[in-house]
Amino acid sequence: MTDQIDPQRVESLGPAERIIDTLLTFSDHMVHNRPGVVTPDRSQPHGVRWAPATYKTVDGQRVYFRLDRRGKKTIETRLVGDVDYRKPGLFPEVAKWLYGQIAEVWKLDNEFAAHWASWAFTQDHRDLKVALAAFMLVQSRSGEPVREQGEVLFHDDDHRAIGEAMCLIRRRDGKDINPKLLVRVGDLLAMPEIAAINRELGFGRSARNAAMGRYVKVVDKWIRHREQNTKMLEGLVKAGYRKTVMSLCRKVGYKPNSPQFFETLRWKQKQSADGRRTMAIGAEVSKAQTWKGLTEAEICMQIIASEPNYKRIVGMIPKEIGLTRAILAASIEAGSLSDSDLIILTPTLEDLGLLAIEEIGDRWMRACEAAENQRAANIAQRVKGKAVATKLQDAADRAVQKAVADEVRGLKIFVAVDVSASMNEAIEKAKSYLARFLQGFPLDKLTVCVFNTQARHVDIKHPSAAGVTHAFKNFSAGGGTYHEAAIRDVFSSQLPGDDEDVIIFWVGDQQQSGTFELVVRNSGLRPVAFGFLYVPGNMGDRQRAVEGTAEALGIPCFRLSEDMFSDVYAVPRTLRNLIASTPVGRRETAPRKSLIKVILETKLLTKPVWA
Repeated sequence: MTDQIDPQRVESLGPAERIIDTLLTFSDHMVHNRPGVVTPDRSQPHGVRWAPATYKTVDGQRVYFRLDRRGKKTIETRLVGDVDYRKPGLFPEVAKWLYGQIAEVWKLDNEFAAHWASWAFTQDHRDLKVALAAFMLVQSRSGEPVREQGEVLFHDDDHRAIGEAMCLIRRRDGKDINPKLLVRVGDLLAMPEIAAINRELGFGRSARNAAMGRYVKVVDKWIRHREQNTKMLEGLVKAGYRKTVMSLCRKVGYKPNSPQFFETLRWKQKQSADGRRTMAIGAEVSKAQTWKGLTEAEICMQIIASEPNYKRIVGMIPKEIGLTRAILAASIEAGSLSDSDLIILTPTLEDLGLLAIEEIGDRWMRACEAAENQRAANIAQRVKGKAVATKLQDAADRAVQKAVADEVRGLKIFVAVDVSASMNEAIEKAKSYLARFLQGFPLDKLTVCVFNTQARHVDIKHPSAAGVTHAFKNFSAGGGTYHEAAIRDVFSSQLPGDDEDVIIFWVGDQQQSGTFELVVRNSGLRPVAFGFLYVPGNMGDRQRAVEGTAEALGIPCFRLSEDMFSDVYAVPRTLRNLIASTPVGRRETAPRKSLIKVILETKLLTKPVWA
């Protein structure tokens, strides 16, 4: 039996709780850039699960295969019966759920939604950012005049301007809405599922066409600003966004000021059927730059001179030459590769012997130290050298540690892992999950135990995946399930200080009859929240010991999804949000702020002065 979403619990959430629920529950992608299959899954908030897939033609018929990753191998599993095969693009079920969550927050508290959007703009969650920008562009708070007896008393707040700001502001850290995401905002609003939500909320006047709000206006501003600043437009072409800008122009019917716009984009114009076009019709445009016919040495010189980004380099390398050792070295010297590019290319750098070159090895080391997600841990499985794999795993460990470093101030973390008999089939899976996030917590703030009928302290000797794996390697499942044993035998001897709050993480299937709030109350731990990583055991989900105890104590229980561990970006982000979401205890001087307070204190975005 699968873990199911409780619709009554979701319906009862206030705006703050719904925001936290969205940040912690949302672990899927709103966009998939490769084909996949979709199957029903009641454990997902949106009711379905996506998996990568492919198909082969056998005897004139398509046969579909799900692609499952097993270590370094990809396993093809043949699918039978009706298959819901999806092409790359927006995932409608996820898009509808995420946009619906935003709509519910807005209905409960317009201001809260506006602050949420302004806060999200500074974060690295692109799907959430796109959905919030789209929503703010169409919601009904648009600065309308408020009148009394025909006289304008004042103007309402213009929250659509926040959506405009999200689309127009440029950030040096790369967390702004780039051209591809700006296209995605429009595609999202045009989806029938999203258009239906907007109609229900009364956004827009058409009963047939999708409400687009200020999307057309903001895209027109975005393009015109770049046309007027030629270097910006040339930079977009150089960065590989030429066709994306063209797509944006088509979306909004952009009319440039000068034929130079088409020349910069290398966009040859043809007359439309109705003859309405007047600019640059039939005019020749310069051909795309190409390295075809150049030698390897000449290509390296071009890279050093023009410093294009790595995606552009890959697109311009002639097939007969390919990505050689010299070309890749020149790309690194020119600064064409980002930190993320360098980590992703580690197996190639290793095979070509480039990591042995001091300057390149140092640059790669700096990229690893700056890692912000756990992609490096996945790549570590594909390299040959043990030292390289260790460095990549260290990078993944640091990404988790950096994510929670600021949030754990004033917190004491307790983690209890269920090793009872009901976890017999799930214990190894639980161990693998622990090695993905437990090393993120400072050891001096962390107390860990395993429990069944008794509890034992787990000594983690090093804050790394290797340290966590070593600490848990000798534990196996057996015995009964008594969550209170963790409190009684281990945690009660590690009481928090007067200036510390406590959060207790439970890892397991919570299959214990009744609740254990009395033991928690008598322990002196005073937890402000539970975190719960549900790992299904062999007893199904008949009991709710952890969640029921949290309800009895009157504290939140933040549930983590297993799906979080399949996304290299999700673990640091979700863990950071979970820790930040815990309430701050009652004391005169609190060293930290809850996530909700941070969101509410975020200044509302304003458009750049040129807009």
